[in-house]
Amino acid sequence: MEQNRDALAKPWEGVNLGGWLLLEPGPSYPLFTHHLQKDKSEARCEWDLMKVMRETMGKPGACEAIKSHRETHTTKADFQRIRACGLNAVRLPVGYWVVTEPRPREPYVGRALEYVDRAVAWAEELGLQIVLDLHGCPGGESPEAPCGRRQRPESRWNWRHWDFAASLNVLQVLAKRYASRACVTGLAVCNEPSGEIPAKALISYYSRAVDVIRKAGMDASRVAVVLPVFQRPEGEEAFMAQWTKTTRGRHRNVCFDVHCYHCFENLFHGKTFAQQLRAVQENIGMFKRYPMVAGEWALCLGRATWNTCGDMDEDKVMSIFAAQQLEAFRTASHGSFFWNWKEDPENKDWHFQQAYDQGLLKRAPLALPSWDGTGEDPLEEMLHPSPEDPVVYYGDTVFLRVFHGMYIDVQGRSVDCRWSDKGEWQAFSFCEVLKDGKSVESTRRAVRHRDVVRIRASNNHYLSVTGDAAQGAAVVASRAKRSQEGEFEVFLENSAVLKHRGIAYFLSRASATVLDADDASDGVFARWADFGHWQAVAVERPSELQRPVALPSPRNRSKGHSGHSGHRGSKDSPVRDGPALKRKAEALTCAD
Repeated sequence: MEQNRDALAKPWEGVNLGGWLLLEPGPSYPLFTHHLQKDKSEARCEWDLMKVMRETMGKPGACEAIKSHRETHTTKADFQRIRACGLNAVRLPVGYWVVTEPRPREPYVGRALEYVDRAVAWAEELGLQIVLDLHGCPGGESPEAPCGRRQRPESRWNWRHWDFAASLNVLQVLAKRYASRACVTGLAVCNEPSGEIPAKALISYYSRAVDVIRKAGMDASRVAVVLPVFQRPEGEEAFMAQWTKTTRGRHRNVCFDVHCYHCFENLFHGKTFAQQLRAVQENIGMFKRYPMVAGEWALCLGRATWNTCGDMDEDKVMSIFAAQQLEAFRTASHGSFFWNWKEDPENKDWHFQQAYDQGLLKRAPLALPSWDGTGEDPLEEMLHPSPEDPVVYYGDTVFLRVFHGMYIDVQGRSVDCRWSDKGEWQAFSFCEVLKDGKSVESTRRAVRHRDVVRIRASNNHYLSVTGDAAQGAAVVASRAKRSQEGEFEVFLENSAVLKHRGIAYFLSRASATVLDADDASDGVFARWADFGHWQAVAVERPSELQRPVALPSPRNRSKGHSGHSGHRGSKDSPVRDGPALKRKAEALTCAD
């Protein structure tokens, strides 16, 4: 049975009003920066912020500060400007405590439905649609900050802590209160529920929620019920298929909510700019098949993007990315909402007003070149042109990018992948290993599939594998020039000759395992004989104008990544997902 793909007559083209009625560090940044924890760090969620404020200001002072925030953070003037920007809708994230008061011993400040009343009245007056979003449910729909309380370790939270019955009561209150308001055209039943919640339990809650909302007066002819499919372990489409099978199509005008962020987790940190745009393009098929809304999206991009976009500046990259996303969202039955209307001013990739004022949302989409999935995507060359001679020769300076967007670096004997820079510590060259074991620094011979090489760092040390592979052999930088521990057989994807952007795997001749990286543990390793995504290394040549730059000592730099730290998602733990390729020469296709 196919899911009914009901669509809105006027799909939402909107923006989120996050940080108003549920506090988050980005959009509510003044509160978080002004009320620090005892260790002088910022709180990461409303729960922890309210604990700090109550301790330092007392309960009356904290309540007064929250009231002041709610009075001033979002006003009618904001709604007026939203309309002037050409948008037709707002999504209003609300913590349950705003609707029905916090539960005993919880630090939130509520009830505060008068602010929801104001938002609905302003939307109605100005001709905007409004989607009410139950962003934080009783007990929490996850252990993450967007539901109001960030819990660490995550095991402190269990999916059974989410109080489904109380959540349905909150939805009933909202539905009854605003059922007669024509501007309310959507009601979201939760936000970003944890992937640990079994699909059967989540579908049961969703189905009951639709029934509650309909019985409370929000008819399917006018109000869409929004059902999140956030980071489902079985995949969005599999979850939606299970929903259809379970409910047998009895619910109408429901839409599935996806959050389209391209800056969290290894998958997106490792994507090139071309791969980011292809990911946007691939979403179109899902948008066209199912009733869907992109409830949150932004201009943020993962690490590898910024080293694979040629000589384009930041604004051009973001504007191209925005144009491709907006084009994709036009195929969604229920539209999209940018996150967010207000944000820390330093984060224009999350700040609609800054992006709009700087023209980042006005570019026409690119016509992407066709590609059948074989060989290199022509979009890569279009966005990130190769040097005049793209071949990698022995002795050439190269940079080695691992699967999560960082580059391998060497400092002394330490080998790691700590930063997304292409600096002096990240510069390498290949030395050819001859049959007699001697290595040749520079021959102007191209590096080829199945060559044996030594990998020389800028400090004249060589990557070497030490220790027992069964115990997870470590990779260090060694001065030794003729040890087998420093010899690697090169396996290439889709080419017999290594070229700029080529994907290579380096098989240690000492351990018979392949170099790999790990975003959760410092270092580079040689642990498995797989040729999987953990082992794939993109080899990049500098452009004619680019040379390695000297960087300050690692002791003076913080290990980190680009993007908006700690906002709107959780970084994934590296889970080895099995070999993508067998450790055999024939597993890697070589084509001149």
